[in-house]
Amino acid sequence: MAALEMDKFGYAGIGILAKMQDLIQDFVEGREIEAEEEKEETKKTIQERFDELVEMGEERYDEWLDKSKEEREKFSEKIKERTSKVFSEIGLVTKEDIEELEGQISKLQRALKKAQTTKK
Repeated sequence: MAALEMDKFGYAGIGILAKMQDLIQDFVEGREIEAEEEKEETKKTIQERFDELVEMGEERYDEWLDKSKEEREKFSEKIKERTSKVFSEIGLVTKEDIEELEGQISKLQRALKKAQTTKK
């Protein structure tokens, strides 16, 4: 089977999980499925249902990727903040501190050169 077909089966599997998740959420929140929705669902061919599951799976997969990326970024920021706080408390210098000092030194060197050239 081609890789593309395998991807579709993978997305369909995710679509099934997403559909189950939505059904459980509807049940927990007390929402009922409309009778019309059920009728429309039974009229669909197997291929149409499969295509819907693939589409739903692709969408949910993208949502999960975006959410996990956001969570990783938040986690990374928290780690940086805590590390910086710990370094500050024990008196260690961070890379950011050194870069900030280097920037200030560069500004002072430029100002000094400018002052020396205007004196001449």
